[in-house]
Formats: sequence, C-alpha cells, structure tokens
Amino acid sequence: MRADTSDVAFRLLLTLGDLWEWLHQSQIDVGGRGLHLTKEYLGGYTRYSVGPASHPRLVFEWNEASRHLRVLRAEDWPGLDAAVSGTVAHVRTEARVRGLIEIVDGAFVRACQEPAPCRRTVVAPALTPARRSV
Repeated sequence: MRADTSDVAFRLLLTLGDLWEWLHQSQIDVGGRGLHLTKEYLGGYTRYSVGPASHPRLVFEWNEASRHLRVLRAEDWPGLDAAVSGTVAHVRTEARVRGLIEIVDGAFVRACQEPAPCRRTVVAPALTPARRSV
C-alpha cells in the first residue's frame, strides 16, 4: 500500500478511519482483524495512526477541505493490505447483520471511485530509502 490517495487500499483505509467511531457505536468490532487505528482531531486536519497493535506503523494527517495529505511515518508493514482488506470484509459482514450495509457500502464505493486531486507532503524522517513503498 502506498500512503497516497491514488491508491485504492489507502482510500479504503481513510474511509475506515472516517467510519471508525460510528462503527464502534454500532457495536461493530473494527479492530478484531489486525488493524488498529486511532484518530486525533487537529484543527482542520485529522491525524490517523495505524498499526497492527499499539505501535503505529503508518501515521498521516488528512485535511478533507484542502485535500492535503501529510505522511508523518511510514514503516514497513507487510500485512497492511491484508489487514485493510480483512477489516473491510469484516465490517461489511457485521453491517449486513445489523442492517447498516447500505451506509457502509456507500462509503466504500465512494472510496473506490477515482479520487479528486490532492496535495501530498512527506515529512523527511517519515520514510527511509528502504521503506518508500508504504
């Protein structure tokens, strides 16, 4: 996965982040598939910290209004695509059981559509030469 809005898996991750709190309120255990995400609101930006447990391997800030993505940390995480895919499948299954599938699927369909242009900034220590593929 590449931390860029041109990557569909990354856009699905952003959508999971947007839905995260609502999914918890709907009694859907989002973190049960190996993907742990925390959100922090910073004025116009939302900081997402994503990892397999308490150690975030991907940290980025997203401003929806200005469509600006700042990548703060991007460590190797070989199972990230699988974790996102498994979490999306789990969320869809649980949403179907609870009668919320139309809301969830609508968000995921929008994530898979061609993205609007955005500006991307990588903070210098975020990526080392060996870790540019996240």
